[in-house]
Amino acid sequence: MDLKEEIRSKAMEKGFQLFGVSDINRMEDVEFPPGRGLVKPSEFMPDAKSLIVLGMVIWDEGMNAAISTPGTGDFSGGEAEYYNLYYETVETRAWRLAQWLWDDKSIKAAPTHSVHVKVAAYLAGLGFIGHNTQVITPEYGPRVRWIALLTTAELIPNQPFSRNLCAEQPLCQKESLCVKACPYGAIIPGPSQGVPPGEKVIYDKCVVAHELEKDIDHKWEKHIRRITERGFMECTICNLACPYGKNVDTHIIPRKRGLA
Repeated sequence: MDLKEEIRSKAMEKGFQLFGVSDINRMEDVEFPPGRGLVKPSEFMPDAKSLIVLGMVIWDEGMNAAISTPGTGDFSGGEAEYYNLYYETVETRAWRLAQWLWDDKSIKAAPTHSVHVKVAAYLAGLGFIGHNTQVITPEYGPRVRWIALLTTAELIPNQPFSRNLCAEQPLCQKESLCVKACPYGAIIPGPSQGVPPGEKVIYDKCVVAHELEKDIDHKWEKHIRRITERGFMECTICNLACPYGKNVDTHIIPRKRGLA
């Protein structure tokens, strides 16, 4: 087994379901929206030779829990504190993989959310960036949370994802279901490709953006799934509408809950 396949196998053991390697040189030229705390791979790890992309399937909505303090900051670490269960989970699992690489292979590696991981997932052949700007995978739709693992290991990158899953989906021929599902019209209709980074979803219309506010208007409360006073379930209305994610409902969730 070559190193790439050995890392893939170990990643599955650590709790990931999707694995791919992006072309790290192409990632250096990827544009990303401002104000999101994103950087180029070389800015995070100058000596990195490869960019691994790891995906964890979200089979229970509880995995989308988040806690924030009131403030005007964004999710990149502004004035508001922000804690997110899936961020913490995928990072912890990725650190376990990085530790294995160091201990068993003497290879340096570090996980990060700071690179444009959605584009990285596309370049790693794992999915298509859909109309709601999420990575749509053939197996799980957009119900996947991602993290990048930069490493000094030299791994052969995968080819970019070649299918247009949105165009192939019969249920989305007239109007994308994710666009239609958003109660506030936050998603601009049409493909994400060709739209400047950060402009496909109108941030101020997205429910998630208003969870950071001190006094949340009743307009947004209607679709905020509140756990505690400052604890929320992130809005996943557009993700749950995607037909490609129904496999999670019919096969994965029953199995995970002991019903199949």
